[in-house]
Amino acid sequence: MTDKERLNTILRLRLFYSTEKELGDKVGLSLTGNHFSRQKPFACEAFFSKFSEECKEYTQGKVNLAWLLCQYETTSKFFKKYIENTRHETNKRFIPYLLNYLYKGETPNDGAQHLKDIIICERYDAYNKDDEMNIGIIILMTYGLIPTFKNKSSQDVTDIIDDFKKAYDILLEIAQSHQAGASTKYKEILCLKEMRKLIEEEQEGDKYLNRLLLIHITNDVLNRIFALEIPAKLRQYSKEIVPMDFELPRLWRCEEEADNIVWEFVPLNIDAYYLYRNEIDYKEKKIRFTKYQLTFKDIGYKDFCYTIIMRPSANWHNMLKREQPEDSISFDCTDIEYENDRHTVRELTFTSESPVSEKPLVIKAVKKQDALNYYTMYLDHEGAASDFEDEDCQAQYAITFDVIDVAVTNTAILFKGDNAIFKLDKYDEDGNETIPGISALTHTDNFIYAELDEDGKERQFLCLDSINQNLDVKELFKKPYFHELEQVSDIF
Repeated sequence: MTDKERLNTILRLRLFYSTEKELGDKVGLSLTGNHFSRQKPFACEAFFSKFSEECKEYTQGKVNLAWLLCQYETTSKFFKKYIENTRHETNKRFIPYLLNYLYKGETPNDGAQHLKDIIICERYDAYNKDDEMNIGIIILMTYGLIPTFKNKSSQDVTDIIDDFKKAYDILLEIAQSHQAGASTKYKEILCLKEMRKLIEEEQEGDKYLNRLLLIHITNDVLNRIFALEIPAKLRQYSKEIVPMDFELPRLWRCEEEADNIVWEFVPLNIDAYYLYRNEIDYKEKKIRFTKYQLTFKDIGYKDFCYTIIMRPSANWHNMLKREQPEDSISFDCTDIEYENDRHTVRELTFTSESPVSEKPLVIKAVKKQDALNYYTMYLDHEGAASDFEDEDCQAQYAITFDVIDVAVTNTAILFKGDNAIFKLDKYDEDGNETIPGISALTHTDNFIYAELDEDGKERQFLCLDSINQNLDVKELFKKPYFHELEQVSDIF
């Protein structure tokens, strides 16, 4: 496609703006009739370059606009040839088959009546040369939420908010149908919560939603739903997270809180932080604390980032494979203020959802030396505080974590215990993975030993953090692929 053809396609599909007039006002042209056809090549190149930049901003650099238009055209041809002319409700039936086929390499074997759906999956694969098909586009077309590539009727979007709501319901249903095999169970996975928040913000007048974002979010949510079932994909996602390159001082204060409350950042070796909210009880000489886990994700801006917030209940429910409470994991777009060096952070503003609640929170680094000395004296047990304890409401979720020393080979992982070495084989006698995703692990991944209390019963876990596999130690010792080494020759 030429730039002129691409611009006319953007207009026809209403990718960036819901109406022809909105796009015309944006570019300063009357687009009625010949659209961009009267524009000179240089002007078209400039316009398309600008839309390409906006596409990258909308998708955090993950979508190339020119390639998306190619995918849209190819996917639309497939849809019109094999799907569009069948009954609408029948169309929707093949979606679960296609998703299982694409993400898991399998299709349900439930009789000849669904042979047509399996054939469509195979034809999709044949069309998908060089990744020219787009699963999000085909789902949205099937449900009538976006038009086919050359559609020329009813082009203006009548209600983009309603389209997003319908897409949310479709994706939520898909997510819930795949809960059984997921590594972590959610009522609403984080990316769907983010989608819902975008809808709520649009209802308040943000004017941010468009079909481009609808396609991108649909694909992103689908990928994350199935990543929870595919450990190797989950590891890939975790490796793709780029942490903010900044320095967080240890101690922080919220000016709206009492002087005996101080916040404390502790860096982890997985590009994340523990954030403690410490409440000092001067009379009892105790510090009551709540521990959160935060990941500050770089989304291409120096002064704000995407923050993933894990509250105390999150790891506990994940470890036991229980469904996460709605407030266990959240996100926030966090504003950052720096010292003059533009590297050391002096203030963090959780703009909508903070670790403690679904409300904003501002914390500032403690800089006065006398205040630092005062709080440090208590936190470091320098004759002031005699004990630490979880807040009563969080104690039930307490987990003790210890990083384990490991050695990783092509065939096994060796773990160092207190007085012994343990070997976990990556493959069984038939060459199959003993633990889904374990073959991809190397010494750079995170390995943790964890202890927690489940309804009065103490449990221990060996955590393969990168693939979210939490292995019950007692059950693990019953497996033929895990054992204590008795002699050096057992390593080989």
